Amino acid sequence: MSQVGEQQNSDQGENSKPNITEKDKEVTKYSIRKRVWEHLERNGFSSFPRPVYGRIPNFKGCEDAAAKLSSIDAYNNCQSIEVNPDKPQEAARILALENNKNLYVPVPRLKEGLLKHISLPKDSNITLKQIVSRKGIEENGTVIGVQDQIHIDLLVLGSVAVSREGYRIGKGRGYADLEYAILREMGAVNEDTITVTNVHDSQVFDSLPRELFQIYDVPVDYILTPTEIIEVENRLPKPPGIIWNLLSQRRVNLMPVLQALKDIHQGKGIDTTLKEVDTDIESYEPQRINRFRRFRYKRPTSLGKMSESQGEGDSRENARRVPQRRRRFFRRRPLPRSEERLNENGEPMSAENNQPVGMRVLRNQRQRRPYRRNKPPIDFSLMVSNIEKTVRVRDLKNALIERGIKPNDITWRGYKGFCYLHYAKPNSKTKTIEPHQVDSVIEILQNMKISPDSELHLSVKVMEPISRIETTDVTAV
Repeated sequence: MSQVGEQQNSDQGENSKPNITEKDKEVTKYSIRKRVWEHLERNGFSSFPRPVYGRIPNFKGCEDAAAKLSSIDAYNNCQSIEVNPDKPQEAARILALENNKNLYVPVPRLKEGLLKHISLPKDSNITLKQIVSRKGIEENGTVIGVQDQIHIDLLVLGSVAVSREGYRIGKGRGYADLEYAILREMGAVNEDTITVTNVHDSQVFDSLPRELFQIYDVPVDYILTPTEIIEVENRLPKPPGIIWNLLSQRRVNLMPVLQALKDIHQGKGIDTTLKEVDTDIESYEPQRINRFRRFRYKRPTSLGKMSESQGEGDSRENARRVPQRRRRFFRRRPLPRSEERLNENGEPMSAENNQPVGMRVLRNQRQRRPYRRNKPPIDFSLMVSNIEKTVRVRDLKNALIERGIKPNDITWRGYKGFCYLHYAKPNSKTKTIEPHQVDSVIEILQNMKISPDSELHLSVKVMEPISRIETTDVTAV
């Protein structure tokens, strides 16, 4: 079994490492992130903003780690530097301005451009910390697009976990990898551009599973911690640029710089074919809420079987009784009986002929399920993609009804970013779409947003009939 991280008997101490080796579970990027986040929070190594889950974690001693940039020749010799916009890299941004470097900061989520060039304002009342803050970057930064000619000598990236071999794990959104790939396509960086990350000592591992990393993952050349400078001996190859067939249309729509770069590549005759199905989703997995959580209790530990290590501390606290879940008994509700339908013996009477009715008949009537008609066979289907993950099927049905689009069935896969609209074969009882109306429906859907606040236009494709796994009746709004 491969050893991932250093196993410690205790999590306490400045140099302790989260134990991410599991015998019975598969090690993934997310499992490594989760254990690092938990380790930083549990041991008090994290700083504002908290909690660090889902973030590039800010850590205690980030200023000391950033100060070690001055000890790297590549930093001292560089003129232009790009620094991650997250909180733990704030000290590195301040240091770059103090050393008169050309500072570039990526636009958060690449929604309003690629980079912002930060320069010192003429107003002396503004401190460097205010300039490099999120608000200061938005107000004082100059937007840099994909057509601007710039050159960057060194990049400072944020990380959740890194290895001494140079492998890096971010927060799972893929923004840093896309930023580097776009800069590589622009010619702003190349294979020799130095990449640096500053992290807490406990975020550094001797090795990470190589099979977790792909060609688009950006490695690092230097690792700065509050206590040491780690130079990667054998530098790993960096991504060659944008790999279009790994991106979805949703990603391109969310990031205007990707669309602009795609147009440039298409003009040069470069293949920019995207994935048909949107599986290009962020890999961060938030914790699921268990609706039955309140019914789960731990059994009290028996003092007689408690080991010495478990018995440390206050014995009264360990012996505290934990409330147990009480069993719930349900009684079958009696059937309603009106006085008009009872005979002299107290037996229920039929409303039609005033004859006694057995309890079995009444129970059968109560348990009878509504009749469900067989749905007609599908003639053709439309695949609708670029659906945001926050959209619900009810929102889609309301938007379709407002525009007069009435499919017979909907196969909903909104959590994956797409769905299918099914149209049945025409018959005397079923209203279906006419062949000449297909183009008009597609045109309406392609220019349609499910909600006014939505950032995406839907994408439509005619599909062959598919087997329905889960369908939703469009009339049940």
